[in-house]
Amino acid sequence: MERFNLCYGCMNPLEEGVEVCPECGYHLGAPHLPSYLAPGVVLNDRYIVGKLKSYNGESADYIAFDKITEIKVILKEYMPDTLCSREKDSSVIKVNPNCMPQYKTFLSEFVELNKILSKMRTLNHINAAIDMFGDNNTAYVVFNWLDGMTMGEYLKMNAGELSWEEVKKLFPPIFTTLSLVHNAGLVHRGISPENIIITDKGELKLTGFCIADARTANTELASEIYNGYAAPEQYNSNNWQGTWTDVYGISALLYRILTGVVPTDAASRISNDNLIEPALINKNIPRNVSKVIMNGLNMDGEMRIQTITELVTQLFEQPEYGSKRLSSSSTQTITIPKQVQSRAPAKAEKPMSRHGLFILIMAVILCVGLFLLVMLIISLDDSSGEINRNTELSTISETGGAGSEATTTATLSPVTEPAVTTTASSDNGIVYVMNDLTGKNYEVVSKSDNYSNLIFKAEFEYNDIYPKGQIFEQSIHKNETYKDGAEILVKVSLGPKYIEIPDYLTLSKKDYFAKLNELGIKYEEQEIETEDTLEGYVAKTSKEPGEKIDVEAGETLTVYVAKNPPKPETTVTEEPEIRDDDPFAGFTTAATEEADIIITIYD
Repeated sequence: MERFNLCYGCMNPLEEGVEVCPECGYHLGAPHLPSYLAPGVVLNDRYIVGKLKSYNGESADYIAFDKITEIKVILKEYMPDTLCSREKDSSVIKVNPNCMPQYKTFLSEFVELNKILSKMRTLNHINAAIDMFGDNNTAYVVFNWLDGMTMGEYLKMNAGELSWEEVKKLFPPIFTTLSLVHNAGLVHRGISPENIIITDKGELKLTGFCIADARTANTELASEIYNGYAAPEQYNSNNWQGTWTDVYGISALLYRILTGVVPTDAASRISNDNLIEPALINKNIPRNVSKVIMNGLNMDGEMRIQTITELVTQLFEQPEYGSKRLSSSSTQTITIPKQVQSRAPAKAEKPMSRHGLFILIMAVILCVGLFLLVMLIISLDDSSGEINRNTELSTISETGGAGSEATTTATLSPVTEPAVTTTASSDNGIVYVMNDLTGKNYEVVSKSDNYSNLIFKAEFEYNDIYPKGQIFEQSIHKNETYKDGAEILVKVSLGPKYIEIPDYLTLSKKDYFAKLNELGIKYEEQEIETEDTLEGYVAKTSKEPGEKIDVEAGETLTVYVAKNPPKPETTVTEEPEIRDDDPFAGFTTAATEEADIIITIYD
């Protein structure tokens, strides 16, 4: 300790006797929050703890100094403050007696999350864990210190927004990194300007990983929700989360970067979805990019773009011109044939003959007569009071003149398009003309105010063509009429009857079961003793990934979850003291060395 006279605010060296850092202004005698580590504490005989940088419902981040490498690092401490507290004048965590099971469960998830991240340290655009150890009844993870600024700070220095051309050059590494993170079975859930760092070298780094419950409302942990960037499913712990959750986050981030405006938070959009399309805020955003971002911000997780790969493909695909899509092999340059003027002398125009002039006059008279006839027919039709049942209208709303009872309405919405409405007379009431509901989401349509005049009855069947939740048949067909309170029977898809078994590689049983539930695959859990797979992770399944299972017939998939055999007892020179509330009681500590990094994990 005597070798290092440091400022605990920035971990830079201080001269003897100096109490206020000339670089960051930190005062060595400044008070600290008693619930968190005191500056100057040494952990694992290696890390000098500095100032608390941030904290959430899962953990706390400190700036720290590594005495061995003599560099500053980030030290993350597992500290769920709803389940535990700090002993007075001590570094030791005291777990609330009634919260021990939850504390241990979340501790295990915290360790496993960071263990997986430690294996990603070869990725240049993620700040992976470089060391892990246990102390003070909790766990600690060490990360490299990043010199740079957050994306939020970067935007402030660039007039609050970036162009699409700038984003195209800056963001591909983040897209790739996030896709690889998803392949490893992790979901970030906190993508926002604060969790993307732009280093002094100009590299983007994805940071801020947390366990799922810390980024979900109404759990046993204090939730950290990034309003405007968090997906709607993060506001309800009963909803499924997955790769589509991060698609919402990255789409919201692109919305913020390209428009300079934070999107309306998902909680508000549930009751009043007034989110404006990006291209209407900034006309320089390409139309296809604007549409894709809105698809990525779809409130319905099933209707939303599902993966980062799919999002990137749509963002960078060639735009549509009119109704024709340019193929990936076609050029976007439209070649106009060169017009060559003949050098031959122009011939004098021959004057029109009398016979030709007579024909021209007769043609004009005929056109005028036809026009007057059409106007007469329209006039008679307007006064006849007949019902206009033009069901081809999709974007026009017409109202008859004074004394006319004919009214026709329609909408532009592709999802909740209301039926065309026609009023005949007070005796007949309102007559509606049905739209085509096939391919639309049943939950969205049945709850829409535009169809409140219908009583929905649903039959759920497996269907190989329509995705789960979509309507594929309706008893009142397109263009048929109905009145208020009519009952409509719709058939709703349960998805295909044969489902492909998803891969379980690197997935815990919790994450894999979530995948199976999402796909509608029935499963049963069995333990299997093995050393080849981490305990609590999926070791194998009764059918190989890629094979198909008959969900319509109720076929059940057996999932074998790894249980590691007991570790052989090792002889120690001194028996460590085990506290009654020690969450590591019964845990065996093992060190594994990969390259030049030592990671301590708890099994």
